Amino acid sequence: MTSPSWPHSGKSRHSTLSLSLPRVKPPSGSSTLGVVVVHQPDGAVVDLPAVRDLVDQVDGLLLVFNGHMAGEAALALDDRVRCIEFEANRGTAAAWNAGLSAAAAGGHRYLYLLDQDSRPFPDAVARAVVHLKASGASAVVQPAISDRLGLDPFPWNTVASGSLYEVAALQEVGAFDERLFVDEVDHELLARLMVAGRTVVQLATPSIAHVAGTPREITLVGHRAVVSGHTPARRRLQGYSAGLLIRRHLRDAPLTSARLLARHGLTAIKDLAAGERSSMRSLVTGVLDGLVTSKPPPVAAIRPCPYCDGVLLGRFGAVPDWRFGTGPPGEVYRCSTCGALAAGRVPGEEEIASWYSNYYTHHVQPERPARWSALWPTPRRRRETDELRRYLSAPGSTGRFLEVGAGSGQRLIEFAAAGWEVVGQDLDPKAGQLACAEGVTVHRCTVEELVGREQPFDLIGLNHVLEHAPDPRAMLQACTALLAQGGQICVISPNAEGLGRRIFGRWWFGLEQPRHLAIPTIESLQRVTAPLDLQPACSKSVATNGAVILGGSLDRAIQNRLPPGNFRRASRSLSALLGQSMGRAAIRLHSGLGEEVVWVGHRPRP
Repeated sequence: MTSPSWPHSGKSRHSTLSLSLPRVKPPSGSSTLGVVVVHQPDGAVVDLPAVRDLVDQVDGLLLVFNGHMAGEAALALDDRVRCIEFEANRGTAAAWNAGLSAAAAGGHRYLYLLDQDSRPFPDAVARAVVHLKASGASAVVQPAISDRLGLDPFPWNTVASGSLYEVAALQEVGAFDERLFVDEVDHELLARLMVAGRTVVQLATPSIAHVAGTPREITLVGHRAVVSGHTPARRRLQGYSAGLLIRRHLRDAPLTSARLLARHGLTAIKDLAAGERSSMRSLVTGVLDGLVTSKPPPVAAIRPCPYCDGVLLGRFGAVPDWRFGTGPPGEVYRCSTCGALAAGRVPGEEEIASWYSNYYTHHVQPERPARWSALWPTPRRRRETDELRRYLSAPGSTGRFLEVGAGSGQRLIEFAAAGWEVVGQDLDPKAGQLACAEGVTVHRCTVEELVGREQPFDLIGLNHVLEHAPDPRAMLQACTALLAQGGQICVISPNAEGLGRRIFGRWWFGLEQPRHLAIPTIESLQRVTAPLDLQPACSKSVATNGAVILGGSLDRAIQNRLPPGNFRRASRSLSALLGQSMGRAAIRLHSGLGEEVVWVGHRPRP
């Protein structure tokens, strides 16, 4: 979008007065599809005013369930009503785009948008159609909300609910931007319509009753101010959209970026003054997330966060992993609730299997030179590594041990030598060969299939496995079912909130695209394990493998630029040393910046 000097419309504040009039149909020749976005409605869908009062005003009504459909309530809807269900909350932009596609496929000329918490007046659609035809506009919106400070960067500071669009005009400018998810979506689109030479007009008076959030008045520096009362989750989404737009317009329209930043800064101040500190922090965090997001995926994720069911926001398109010959990576999203990084879709089993045809666990790792081994790892790192290798079990303990994701099988051999009764599991048919050669059982099935087939285990270890699972929750539930009373589960994974992810972004070694489907944070593991019959014993981040993850991130920048041989090997060693030093320094600054997360849970004894 080019740098705009948009004329601001006249300002008037919304009224919530209703009209006692019969419902009015739009004039003929103006086929209109109404779209109502539904997300966790209170009560039956058929009782929503947005549905009940709109169905007779439009030629067709589409309900887009952003998340899970409201049970059997949708089955009792009018025959003129169609329903679309998203598995996850993909945002209003994705829902409206689904409505736009349905309108175009159905031959409708206009698209009328409504939120589930809006109540249309009996002549709402008819008024919008008449006004649009009379003015020759491409969009009709509700009266703009007053902006006394002039901080609104877009020409129309209004609610999206109750707006009417010409279908052809929306198709011309590229529909709604799903990167923005929910807030600023309509404002950004209206600006694109105007840049494309289209006209946008506002109604003289409101045609819907709509209240955003739970507004209340406060006094700020001697002046009356309104706090919207949005939840922290919604504040984070608002901030994210603003951060994306600030970054997008920073060069071509710096005034737009400055206004957005000032407006949300004022909102944060009002939340703080109203005592809503969590909302203020979420808003600031969201803005920062949007500002650092590079190349967000063009469409919303089609699934929720696999750890907490939170909203997945576009983070960046990762670079391919060059080590094992995989194809292009998937899009990486970030959970707005727990901070996990996740793929936006769940690939099929055959596609996943193809990623491991040349994986490093198929090969025996070469021995390190004796001279170098005497210097590295350091005694401290050696102790930490040994502790992680035994999954934080007590030294000298024994019992039944299950390793989920057996890898090469080397760890199973080590546990067996220490007196454990060992069993492995791995879907990769080439994995676990070292253990199988020693007579160790390695199951080629999912963890869920082991429930009922194996006796309970005293220790279950998942070392860099959970992030590869399409459904981490199901994997941990199965592990819990396999755990003996008094037994221990230990999870080790890359840390999506670690220093490396924050510095290197899409070049972070820990992304390992496309194989890593769900990279957790400490909070992710705490949330996903909370419903399980386990007692948390440890939840932390560690810097033990900073040499591998941070060092690998540094090495990505130079490994293709150096000739093979001693010089390249020396550079990798230096990258590992620097990476380990960076990891140690980071975790001293903040305990959550380690490159790996470690979570341990025990099954209580009766």
